[in-house]
Amino acid sequence: MFRLYTVVFLSGAALMGLEIAGSRIMAPVFGTSIFVWGALITTFLVSLSTGYALGGKLADRRPSHALLGSILVAAGFALWLLLARPAPLLALCAAAPFPERFQALLAALLLFALPSVLMGTISPFATRLAARDVGSIGRTAGSLAAISTAGSIVGTFAMAFLLIPAFPIEPILFGLGAVLVLAGAFAARERLGLRLAVAAGGLLAASGVFVFRPETVASPLPGGTVVFRKETAYHRLLVVDVGPRRALYFNNFAQGMVDRASGRIPDFLYPNGLAAALLWRKELPKNVFVIGLGAGMIPRYFSEKAPQIATTSVEIDPEVVRVAEKYFDFRPDANDRVLVGDGRSLLVREKGPWDAIFLDAFFSDSVPFHLTTLEFFELCRDRLAPGGIFAGNLAGLTMGHDQRLFWAVVRSAQRVFPNVAILSPELSSGEKTFSGSAILVASMSTDRLSKERVFAEGDRVAKAFGNPAIAAWARTFYDGELRTEGVPMLTDSYSPTEAMQHLGR
Repeated sequence: MFRLYTVVFLSGAALMGLEIAGSRIMAPVFGTSIFVWGALITTFLVSLSTGYALGGKLADRRPSHALLGSILVAAGFALWLLLARPAPLLALCAAAPFPERFQALLAALLLFALPSVLMGTISPFATRLAARDVGSIGRTAGSLAAISTAGSIVGTFAMAFLLIPAFPIEPILFGLGAVLVLAGAFAARERLGLRLAVAAGGLLAASGVFVFRPETVASPLPGGTVVFRKETAYHRLLVVDVGPRRALYFNNFAQGMVDRASGRIPDFLYPNGLAAALLWRKELPKNVFVIGLGAGMIPRYFSEKAPQIATTSVEIDPEVVRVAEKYFDFRPDANDRVLVGDGRSLLVREKGPWDAIFLDAFFSDSVPFHLTTLEFFELCRDRLAPGGIFAGNLAGLTMGHDQRLFWAVVRSAQRVFPNVAILSPELSSGEKTFSGSAILVASMSTDRLSKERVFAEGDRVAKAFGNPAIAAWARTFYDGELRTEGVPMLTDSYSPTEAMQHLGR
């Protein structure tokens, strides 16, 4: 009985561990949206239900401990074979001629269904083997279900809190397969030698694929070199050298860039746009609150251009802070603070008041929804000092094909702030959409600036910072229609950000 309990526990742990790890396998191509998680959960539930049905039928026909062990060995081999090189299959699914959310579902089914079906057969099979008589079958089934669930809890906890933050995904996948193969090899005494020989051969071959020859990381940019890579609790984090510049990526989405030789921030990047947002203030701020550290570009920018401004930067991922310091030469000075935690939660705690609040927070493929809602903007308003401004960097690639998410964020900000403006090189030039950065600026001021006044105030701020790029950003002022009709108000209870990003593509 101990063998059965062990097998059921390990199978449950491996199943849930694979589901959590699946999000990291899918993320480089499909991101981490609710559609990706929906695809994974759907795949695992369908696979489990199929496995339960097949396992029950098979156990009634051939109730053998040896067969149970062989199924587990097969599950481990299936996991290794399907996930040894997932990138080509993911790319194939991403090119399938139907909506992106269903492309993710197809990829999840092809990658995870077979090993999950095989693991799903284990519980009913073990129940049949453990049942002594009809009078005890309920107790037996309940005990095995509890053990399987306990394994799932351990697998989820270990994968989410211990393994993914500490190791690359390849050795983790190798370990999951190894757990299944070894559990299957020792599931029964009969034919133990044969199963051990098969398990040993599989372990040797898989170790070469997953551990000693891990999959080459394709650079997000042509000609780039990946100099650092780490799976964190939030991202697949990459530091990539591209010619004279070094970039930080979450999966394949750029988060920041500096010149490798000088450490300077390129003039065309958004920190100059956020600095240009200060033209809506009568004087430079004394303190700013920055949500999202990334490569440390914003606090570093203020330290270099206006060291008298105190910055408090918030970053949810502690590994990002370490990477900013090690690879991007980010060195907080006595006037800077870096806090680790959720930006909104820490803004509740850090009451300020703040002369400026800057939003520059991204997942690999989206803005966290709770940083775009009406309630978030109300919190920002309450934390701003008189004359203070809010400015958010919103990337066009995360706003959906028709930018409906962007205009929904604008509408939500308008409900709270009487003065809302946009800086965008593409929108100001007449484009209907933008792919780069757009700076959303909001304040409680009722003084609406004309284009000429915006340009003049931009020149003032550029002179104060000693940086003409700020004046150039001020000249991207968009004075066209704010297209907020027909888009929803984003609230904590209703914020369909993923739908606006992906539906209709």
